[in-house]
Amino acid sequence: MNYYAGMDIGGTNGRLKLKDGDGNILGEFTGPGCSINTDGYDKSRSRCRELVLPALKELELNPSDCMGICVAASGIDSPGYEKMCRDIFEEMGFKSDCIRAVNDCEIFLYLKEGPSMVVVSGTGSICYGIDAKGTIYRTGGWNHILSDEGSAFYLGMQTMRLAAEDLDERTKCPYLTRMFMEKSGLDTLEKIDLFVNEHLFDKSEIARFSMIACEAAKQGDSQAEGILKDCAEKIWKLIEDTARKAGWTRQSQVSLASGKEKPHLWLWGSVLVKNEIIRDEVVKRVRQVMPEIDVAVPETSALNLALMLAGKIR
Repeated sequence: MNYYAGMDIGGTNGRLKLKDGDGNILGEFTGPGCSINTDGYDKSRSRCRELVLPALKELELNPSDCMGICVAASGIDSPGYEKMCRDIFEEMGFKSDCIRAVNDCEIFLYLKEGPSMVVVSGTGSICYGIDAKGTIYRTGGWNHILSDEGSAFYLGMQTMRLAAEDLDERTKCPYLTRMFMEKSGLDTLEKIDLFVNEHLFDKSEIARFSMIACEAAKQGDSQAEGILKDCAEKIWKLIEDTARKAGWTRQSQVSLASGKEKPHLWLWGSVLVKNEIIRDEVVKRVRQVMPEIDVAVPETSALNLALMLAGKIR
Protein backbone atom coordinates (compact mmCIF):
# COMPACT_ATOMS: atom_id res chain seq x y z
CA MET A 1 0.00 0.00 0.00
CA ASN A 2 1.25 3.50 -0.83
CA TYR A 3 1.15 5.84 2.15
CA TYR A 4 2.48 9.08 3.70
CA ALA A 5 4.10 9.56 7.11
CA GLY A 6 4.67 12.51 9.40
CA MET A 7 6.98 12.49 12.40
CA ASP A 8 7.51 14.89 15.30
CA ILE A 9 10.60 13.96 17.28
CA GLY A 10 11.23 16.18 20.30
CA GLY A 11 13.83 15.82 23.00
CA THR A 12 11.40 13.91 25.24
CA ASN A 13 8.78 12.26 22.98
CA GLY A 14 8.59 10.95 19.43
CA ARG A 15 5.35 10.72 17.42
CA LEU A 16 4.49 9.07 14.12
CA LYS A 17 1.29 9.40 12.10
CA LEU A 18 0.44 7.73 8.78
CA LYS A 19 -2.24 8.15 6.11
CA ASP A 20 -3.06 6.44 2.84
CA GLY A 21 -3.25 8.11 -0.56
CA ASP A 22 -6.89 9.13 0.04
CA GLY A 23 -6.04 10.88 3.31
CA ASN A 24 -7.44 8.18 5.61
CA ILE A 25 -5.48 7.94 8.86
CA LEU A 26 -3.83 4.54 9.18
CA GLY A 27 -2.43 4.91 12.69
CA GLU A 28 -0.65 7.08 15.24
CA PHE A 29 2.24 5.93 17.43
CA THR A 30 4.38 7.37 20.23
CA GLY A 31 7.73 6.55 21.78
CA PRO A 32 10.78 8.12 23.47
CA GLY A 33 12.23 11.15 21.71
CA CYS A 34 15.76 12.31 21.00
CA SER A 35 17.71 15.35 19.88
CA ILE A 36 20.18 14.47 17.17
CA ASN A 37 22.63 17.26 18.00
CA THR A 38 23.00 16.24 21.66
CA ASP A 39 22.06 12.54 21.65
CA GLY A 40 24.13 11.76 18.58
CA TYR A 41 23.62 9.50 15.60
CA ASP A 42 23.54 6.11 17.33
CA LYS A 43 20.95 6.97 19.96
CA SER A 44 18.82 8.90 17.45
CA ARG A 45 18.99 5.99 15.00
CA SER A 46 17.91 3.57 17.71
CA ARG A 47 14.99 5.76 18.87
CA CYS A 48 13.72 6.30 15.31
CA ARG A 49 13.91 2.63 14.42
CA GLU A 50 12.16 1.62 17.66
CA LEU A 51 9.27 3.93 16.80
CA VAL A 52 8.98 3.44 13.03
CA LEU A 53 9.70 -0.21 12.29
CA PRO A 54 7.23 -1.80 14.76
CA ALA A 55 4.53 0.64 13.57
CA LEU A 56 5.06 -0.32 9.94
CA LYS A 57 5.07 -3.99 10.84
CA GLU A 58 1.77 -3.62 12.72
CA LEU A 59 0.17 -1.90 9.72
CA GLU A 60 1.82 -4.31 7.25
CA LEU A 61 3.56 -1.44 5.41
CA ASN A 62 6.96 -1.31 3.74
CA PRO A 63 9.33 1.69 3.92
CA SER A 64 9.87 1.47 0.16
CA ASP A 65 6.14 2.05 -0.47
CA CYS A 66 6.12 5.42 1.33
CA MET A 67 5.26 8.24 -1.08
CA GLY A 68 6.51 10.92 1.30
CA ILE A 69 7.78 11.19 4.87
CA CYS A 70 8.37 14.51 6.63
CA VAL A 71 10.50 14.28 9.76
CA ALA A 72 10.32 17.29 12.08
CA ALA A 73 13.15 16.55 14.49
CA SER A 74 14.81 18.31 17.38
CA GLY A 75 18.47 19.07 16.81
CA ILE A 76 18.53 19.41 13.01
CA ASP A 77 20.69 22.51 13.23
CA SER A 78 22.87 22.19 10.14
CA PRO A 79 23.08 20.45 6.76
CA GLY A 80 25.25 17.84 8.48
CA TYR A 81 22.57 16.95 11.04
CA GLU A 82 19.92 16.96 8.31
CA LYS A 83 21.98 14.42 6.36
CA MET A 84 22.38 12.28 9.49
CA CYS A 85 18.59 12.25 9.92
CA ARG A 86 18.01 11.40 6.28
CA ASP A 87 20.59 8.60 6.48
CA ILE A 88 18.68 7.02 9.38
CA PHE A 89 15.53 6.76 7.27
CA GLU A 90 17.26 5.73 4.08
CA GLU A 91 18.86 2.89 6.02
CA MET A 92 15.38 1.76 7.05
CA GLY A 93 14.41 1.53 3.39
CA PHE A 94 12.70 4.87 2.68
CA LYS A 95 13.51 6.27 -0.77
CA SER A 96 15.83 9.28 -0.61
CA ASP A 97 13.61 11.49 -2.81
CA CYS A 98 10.62 10.85 -0.51
CA ILE A 99 12.30 12.12 2.69
CA ARG A 100 12.06 15.65 4.00
CA ALA A 101 13.89 16.45 7.28
CA VAL A 102 13.49 19.80 9.04
CA ASN A 103 13.96 21.19 12.53
CA ASP A 104 10.85 20.61 14.64
CA CYS A 105 10.58 24.36 15.20
CA GLU A 106 11.15 25.43 11.59
CA ILE A 107 8.17 23.39 10.40
CA PHE A 108 5.71 25.95 11.80
CA LEU A 109 7.01 28.57 9.37
CA TYR A 110 5.01 26.75 6.71
CA LEU A 111 1.64 27.19 8.44
CA LYS A 112 0.98 30.35 6.44
CA GLU A 113 2.53 32.11 3.50
CA GLY A 114 4.54 35.27 4.07
CA PRO A 115 6.69 36.56 6.93
CA SER A 116 6.34 34.79 10.27
CA MET A 117 8.21 33.64 13.34
CA VAL A 118 7.92 30.67 15.65
CA VAL A 119 9.40 30.31 19.11
CA VAL A 120 9.45 26.89 20.73
CA SER A 121 10.10 26.26 24.39
CA GLY A 122 9.83 22.57 25.15
CA THR A 123 12.61 20.36 26.48
CA GLY A 124 14.88 22.81 24.62
CA SER A 125 14.24 26.23 23.09
CA ILE A 126 14.75 27.88 19.71
CA CYS A 127 13.29 30.62 17.52
CA TYR A 128 12.96 30.79 13.73
CA GLY A 129 11.80 33.56 11.44
CA ILE A 130 11.17 33.86 7.71
CA ASP A 131 11.04 37.14 5.80
CA ALA A 132 9.06 38.12 2.68
CA LYS A 133 11.86 36.80 0.43
CA GLY A 134 11.79 33.39 2.08
CA THR A 135 15.10 33.79 3.92
CA ILE A 136 15.12 31.90 7.21
CA TYR A 137 16.72 33.22 10.40
CA ARG A 138 17.41 31.28 13.56
CA THR A 139 18.28 32.11 17.18
CA GLY A 140 19.20 29.72 19.98
CA GLY A 141 18.73 25.99 20.20
CA TRP A 142 22.46 25.25 20.30
CA ASN A 143 22.06 22.43 22.88
CA HIS A 144 21.42 22.85 26.59
CA ILE A 145 25.00 23.70 27.53
CA LEU A 146 25.38 26.64 25.14
CA SER A 147 21.78 27.86 25.02
CA ASP A 148 18.24 26.38 25.34
CA GLU A 149 17.46 29.38 27.51
CA GLY A 150 13.86 29.58 28.73
CA SER A 151 13.30 25.88 28.02
CA ALA A 152 11.92 23.15 30.26
CA PHE A 153 15.51 22.07 30.87
CA TYR A 154 16.44 25.64 31.84
CA LEU A 155 13.39 25.93 34.08
CA GLY A 156 14.05 22.55 35.69
CA MET A 157 17.67 23.43 36.33
CA GLN A 158 16.75 26.79 37.87
CA THR A 159 14.21 25.03 40.09
CA MET A 160 16.84 22.55 41.23
CA ARG A 161 19.35 25.32 41.91
CA LEU A 162 16.87 27.27 44.00
CA ALA A 163 15.95 24.19 46.05
CA ALA A 164 19.66 23.54 46.58
CA GLU A 165 20.20 27.11 47.77
CA ASP A 166 17.33 26.69 50.21
CA LEU A 167 18.80 23.45 51.58
CA ASP A 168 22.15 25.24 51.83
CA GLU A 169 20.40 27.96 53.92
CA ARG A 170 21.25 30.67 51.41
CA THR A 171 17.67 31.59 50.52
CA LYS A 172 14.08 30.76 51.48
CA CYS A 173 11.57 29.19 49.09
CA PRO A 174 9.53 26.80 51.26
CA TYR A 175 6.82 25.83 48.75
CA LEU A 176 9.20 25.19 45.87
CA THR A 177 11.70 23.22 47.95
CA ARG A 178 9.02 21.03 49.53
CA MET A 179 7.42 20.30 46.14
CA PHE A 180 10.79 19.58 44.58
CA MET A 181 11.77 17.11 47.30
CA GLU A 182 8.38 15.37 47.14
CA LYS A 183 8.43 14.98 43.36
CA SER A 184 12.12 14.18 42.94
CA GLY A 185 13.00 12.26 46.09
CA LEU A 186 16.12 14.44 46.30
CA ASP A 187 16.00 15.78 49.84
CA THR A 188 19.68 16.56 50.52
CA LEU A 189 22.34 18.59 48.74
CA GLU A 190 24.41 15.45 48.30
CA LYS A 191 21.57 13.70 46.45
CA ILE A 192 20.97 16.73 44.22
CA ASP A 193 24.67 16.99 43.41
CA LEU A 194 24.85 13.29 42.50
CA PHE A 195 21.70 13.56 40.35
CA VAL A 196 23.07 16.52 38.36
CA ASN A 197 26.39 14.79 37.75
CA GLU A 198 24.61 11.68 36.49
CA HIS A 199 21.98 13.42 34.33
CA LEU A 200 23.50 16.68 33.08
CA PHE A 201 23.50 15.41 29.50
CA ASP A 202 20.03 13.91 29.74
CA LYS A 203 17.86 16.97 29.19
CA SER A 204 14.52 15.27 29.72
CA GLU A 205 15.46 14.05 33.22
CA ILE A 206 16.04 17.62 34.40
CA ALA A 207 13.24 19.11 32.27
CA ARG A 208 10.65 17.02 34.15
CA PHE A 209 11.01 19.39 37.13
CA SER A 210 9.93 22.39 35.04
CA MET A 211 6.31 22.60 36.28
CA ILE A 212 7.32 22.72 39.96
CA ALA A 213 8.14 26.43 39.82
CA CYS A 214 4.72 27.19 38.31
CA GLU A 215 2.93 25.23 41.04
CA ALA A 216 4.99 26.95 43.74
CA ALA A 217 4.35 30.38 42.24
CA LYS A 218 0.61 29.76 42.44
CA GLN A 219 1.13 29.13 46.16
CA GLY A 220 2.70 32.57 46.53
CA ASP A 221 6.38 31.57 46.45
CA SER A 222 8.10 34.80 45.35
CA GLN A 223 11.33 33.03 44.44
CA ALA A 224 9.42 30.70 42.12
CA GLU A 225 7.69 33.70 40.54
CA GLY A 226 11.14 35.12 39.84
CA ILE A 227 12.16 31.94 38.00
CA LEU A 228 9.09 32.13 35.77
CA LYS A 229 9.64 35.80 34.93
CA ASP A 230 13.29 35.08 34.14
CA CYS A 231 12.24 32.21 31.87
CA ALA A 232 9.73 34.44 30.04
CA GLU A 233 12.39 37.12 29.59
CA LYS A 234 14.78 34.59 28.05
CA ILE A 235 12.09 33.46 25.58
CA TRP A 236 11.26 37.06 24.71
CA LYS A 237 14.96 37.70 24.03
CA LEU A 238 14.97 34.85 21.48
CA ILE A 239 12.04 36.50 19.70
CA GLU A 240 13.58 39.98 19.85
CA ASP A 241 16.92 38.82 18.46
CA THR A 242 15.27 36.87 15.63
CA ALA A 243 13.14 39.88 14.70
CA ARG A 244 16.29 42.02 14.59
CA LYS A 245 18.08 39.52 12.33
CA ALA A 246 15.08 39.42 9.99
CA GLY A 247 14.90 43.22 9.85
CA TRP A 248 11.53 43.45 11.58
CA THR A 249 11.83 47.06 12.72
CA ARG A 250 8.75 48.89 13.97
CA GLN A 251 8.37 50.56 10.57
CA SER A 252 8.68 47.27 8.69
CA GLN A 253 6.12 45.66 11.00
CA VAL A 254 3.58 48.35 10.09
CA SER A 255 4.36 47.79 6.40
CA LEU A 256 3.99 44.02 6.75
CA ALA A 257 0.72 44.39 8.63
CA SER A 258 -0.73 46.51 5.80
CA GLY A 259 -0.57 43.48 3.49
CA LYS A 260 -3.21 40.81 2.96
CA GLU A 261 -2.27 38.98 6.16
CA LYS A 262 -0.55 40.15 9.30
CA PRO A 263 2.80 38.55 10.07
CA HIS A 264 2.47 35.80 12.68
CA LEU A 265 4.37 34.72 15.73
CA TRP A 266 3.60 31.14 16.68
CA LEU A 267 4.16 29.88 20.23
CA TRP A 268 4.87 26.19 20.68
CA GLY A 269 6.36 23.66 23.11
CA SER A 270 5.29 22.39 26.51
CA VAL A 271 6.48 25.47 28.43
CA LEU A 272 4.55 27.95 26.28
CA VAL A 273 1.48 25.77 25.78
CA LYS A 274 1.07 24.42 29.33
CA ASN A 275 2.53 27.18 31.50
CA GLU A 276 0.08 30.06 31.27
CA ILE A 277 2.13 32.32 33.56
CA ILE A 278 5.16 32.21 31.26
CA ARG A 279 3.03 32.37 28.10
CA ASP A 280 1.15 35.45 29.33
CA GLU A 281 4.41 37.20 30.22
CA VAL A 282 5.85 36.48 26.77
CA VAL A 283 2.69 37.64 24.97
CA LYS A 284 2.65 40.85 27.03
CA ARG A 285 6.22 41.68 26.02
CA VAL A 286 5.56 40.95 22.35
CA ARG A 287 2.44 43.12 22.23
CA GLN A 288 4.28 45.99 23.91
CA VAL A 289 7.11 46.02 21.37
CA MET A 290 5.59 44.36 18.28
CA PRO A 291 1.86 45.29 18.35
CA GLU A 292 1.33 44.74 14.61
CA ILE A 293 2.12 41.03 14.80
CA ASP A 294 -0.50 38.36 15.52
CA VAL A 295 0.51 36.03 18.36
CA ALA A 296 -1.11 32.61 18.66
CA VAL A 297 -0.63 28.97 19.58
CA PRO A 298 -1.03 26.91 16.37
CA GLU A 299 -4.22 24.89 16.12
CA THR A 300 -2.30 22.35 14.03
CA SER A 301 0.27 20.24 15.86
CA ALA A 302 3.79 19.70 14.55
CA LEU A 303 2.84 16.08 13.90
CA ASN A 304 -0.19 16.94 11.77
CA LEU A 305 1.75 19.65 9.95
CA ALA A 306 4.53 17.16 9.17
CA LEU A 307 1.96 14.73 7.79
CA MET A 308 0.44 17.49 5.65
CA LEU A 309 3.86 18.46 4.25
CA ALA A 310 4.64 14.79 3.59
CA GLY A 311 1.70 14.74 1.20
CA LYS A 312 3.27 17.59 -0.80
CA ILE A 313 6.66 15.97 -1.33
CA ARG A 314 5.45 14.49 -4.63
